[in-house]
Amino acid sequence: MTMKKLIPLITLALATACGTTWQPLFNGRDLTGWEETDYAGRGKVSVENGELHLDGGEILTGITWKDKDALPKTNYEIEYEAKKVDGSDFFALLTFPVGEKHASLVTGGWGGAVTGISSINSMDASENDTTLYVKYEPNIWYKFRVRVTPRVITVWLDPHERLILRKDTVAGVIGEYAKAAGITADEAEATLRKLNPMFDDLMKPGKNLIVPGEAQVIEADIHEKVISIRPGEIELSAPLGFATFQTSGVIRNARLRRLSTPAKRRGYGYGR
Repeated sequence: MTMKKLIPLITLALATACGTTWQPLFNGRDLTGWEETDYAGRGKVSVENGELHLDGGEILTGITWKDKDALPKTNYEIEYEAKKVDGSDFFALLTFPVGEKHASLVTGGWGGAVTGISSINSMDASENDTTLYVKYEPNIWYKFRVRVTPRVITVWLDPHERLILRKDTVAGVIGEYAKAAGITADEAEATLRKLNPMFDDLMKPGKNLIVPGEAQVIEADIHEKVISIRPGEIELSAPLGFATFQTSGVIRNARLRRLSTPAKRRGYGYGR
C-alpha cells in the first residue's frame, strides 16, 4: 500500500496521547509539525539548542501548528517556558483550541504588562475579567501552564509576582519562600535577590517581588460565553500557535497532555 503522506511522529503522539502523559510539541531540532505564520513583515524564526527563537518583526512573528485534527479541543493542558529578549510587548502569546473556537493567552501585551485571555464575549485581554498586569523582566524564564475544560480556562505562572504588604518583613518573606520551596533561608534569600536585583527597594508596601513557584493567576468561567480570537492577523495562529509583537522572544519545553478525568480546581500555591 502506498501512503499519500508521512505523518510526523509528534503528530501521531498528540493524536493518541491520553491521561497525564506529557507529549512534546517540538522536536528541538526544527519546525517539524509547524510552519512560520504568514504575518506581513515577520521577523526571523529559528530553532537553536532546543529553543524556538522568534525575532521581533514589523508587527507579528510566529509559528502555527499544521495538523488541527491532531489537537484536542477541550480537557487538555499546554505548558511552555518563555523569556523576553527585547521589545516592549507580548513575547510568547499562545493561541489554542477551546471547543470549536480558539482563544489566545496574551503575555505582556499593550505595552508589556497586560496578561489575559482574548477574547471572551468579544472583550479582549485588556478589558475582560482575566486582565492582570505582570512586569516581565528580560531574560528571565517564565513557565506558563494553560488548562482548557468545557467550563473553565485556567492559567498558572512561574515565577509569579508577590505583592508586598505593610505587615511584611524581609525575614518573613524570605522565610515564607524557604518553607514553600523546602530550602534554607540563605538559599531562599540568594534566589530572591538573583531574581530581584533591586530586592531591598522592592520590599516596600505596594511593590511586587518576583517569587519562584507556580501560582494560579487566571480562572476564567467560559460556560455559555462566546470565545474567539481577537480580530486581525493573530487569527492566522489558529488552531495552535505562538507569536510575538514587535518583540523578540524565546520558547522552550512546550508540551501538551490530555486530561483523562475532570480537573479539580486549585488555588494559589507552589508546585502542582
